[in-house]
Amino acid sequence: MRIDHPLTLTVEQAGRLLGVGRSTAYELVRSGELDCLRLRRRLVVPVAQIADRLGMSLAELWGALDSHPVLDAEASRPLPPVNPGRTHAASETPALF
Repeated sequence: MRIDHPLTLTVEQAGRLLGVGRSTAYELVRSGELDCLRLRRRLVVPVAQIADRLGMSLAELWGALDSHPVLDAEASRPLPPVNPGRTHAASETPALF
């Protein structure tokens, strides 16, 4: 077992791995078809649970994760622009056009 393999995935990552969309992944969790763990306000899906549901060993699933862009998709998502020099004063009226 390598240390850099995740033990859990976010619900969105698990959905991408399973080939379903974000809302379908959350519906699978809500219905109990996909087990998850609640860590305070965060939901995570154990990788072992996904491997078991797919009839794979954990090593086989980690091999698939190594060649699948599931984990890289979060890193490639563009960050929102940041403008640290600008603050919105309460007296300013936002432009409509």
